[in-house]
Amino acid sequence: MNIFLAVIYIFLLRLIDQTLGTLRALYVNKGRPGIGAVLGFIESAIWVLAISQVIKDLDDPLLIIGYALGFAAGTISGSYIESSIAIGDVVVRIFLQKGTNSESLTKELRSNGFGVTVINGEGMEGEVSIAWCVTPRKQVKKVLSIVSEISPNAYVTTEATSPTYLTDKEK
Repeated sequence: MNIFLAVIYIFLLRLIDQTLGTLRALYVNKGRPGIGAVLGFIESAIWVLAISQVIKDLDDPLLIIGYALGFAAGTISGSYIESSIAIGDVVVRIFLQKGTNSESLTKELRSNGFGVTVINGEGMEGEVSIAWCVTPRKQVKKVLSIVSEISPNAYVTTEATSPTYLTDKEK
């Protein structure tokens, strides 16, 4: 096989296998091990093809470069696809000083279909309300937009959730 075709072949194999590896980890971490196992099977088969091509001629640095570049490109590609798929939920925590539109914010979030739990507490400068909103990752921007519009001075944190159990709907 022409060396340049071999480099491109190895690069493409690694691009695909590393992309699948990133997605496999995502699905396993989000409580979908079956999908992760299927992706892992395909990923490992492609990896064997790629590494066998490199081992045929270890003295050629172009093959190693193609392998390494495919790994790097697959990492970027997998991350991009993962953010596009946006599997899972995010906890959005909204910290508000008492009397700063907390009721109108929760009302607006709820009217847009977001569940909100409000906890009253005490912060460094007095009473606060903490609104907890668990939402699909694909909807986080909408939640943040509503918060920014109604309570621009709110302190907001987000955190990915990990399922403890799946509901019947998610299985």
